[in-house]
Amino acid sequence: MRKVVVLRAELLSPNVKGLTMACADGAPLGFVPGQWINLQLDCRGTLDKRPYSIASAPKPEQPEQFEIAVTRVEQGSVSLSLHALNSGDELQLDGPYGFFTREDHPDDDALLVGTGTGVGPLRAMIQAELASRSSGPRLTLLFGCRTQDDLLYRAEFEALAREHDRFRFEPTLSRPDAAWRGRSGYVQAQLPELVESHGRPHVYVCGLSDMVNDVRATLKQALGYDRKHIHTERYD
Repeated sequence: MRKVVVLRAELLSPNVKGLTMACADGAPLGFVPGQWINLQLDCRGTLDKRPYSIASAPKPEQPEQFEIAVTRVEQGSVSLSLHALNSGDELQLDGPYGFFTREDHPDDDALLVGTGTGVGPLRAMIQAELASRSSGPRLTLLFGCRTQDDLLYRAEFEALAREHDRFRFEPTLSRPDAAWRGRSGYVQAQLPELVESHGRPHVYVCGLSDMVNDVRATLKQALGYDRKHIHTERYD
């Protein structure tokens, strides 16, 4: 276990809090974009531990720092405790863990599909790739949420899409308001168009199990995808 300290806490949406943390010993966390960690903290007198995906790429100038995104769950003691954290608070970490990374296919085009805080590890992959080289594979982020208020990191993704021709940001809302002019419906409904227009890229999927299973089924059964081109991570 390693001690980490909260550097910054901010609301990313009405129900999601972003936490920027640093390893207290100043040593690098040493993770690959897409991996996750366990966080342990005192929840009403009981030590509890939960896994969270790292939502940022490694920072060369600050390798001890990382970010996570935490959804507030009213009956979830850990999520409520994390939402109550402020700058300077400390907790324990172990990890990183996981194989949901692009290490095996770094030069292949990718369609990144996420819902809710499942966008976190995908954000880490996007940040790392776009910062590492001026040209390379095409990346498309298909991000599904209920409303515009739920679009985590929206300004960042829109700015990256303007700055990098090889990155596309494709948000889709299941409960759009009258002002919304983007895609509507679940991420599964957007797959056929995006897969074919991008030359059937590798697909990286992160979110709740029902969504991940539906996306896998659509890719394999309706679109004839090889399972080796589908990479998934579930967080429930």
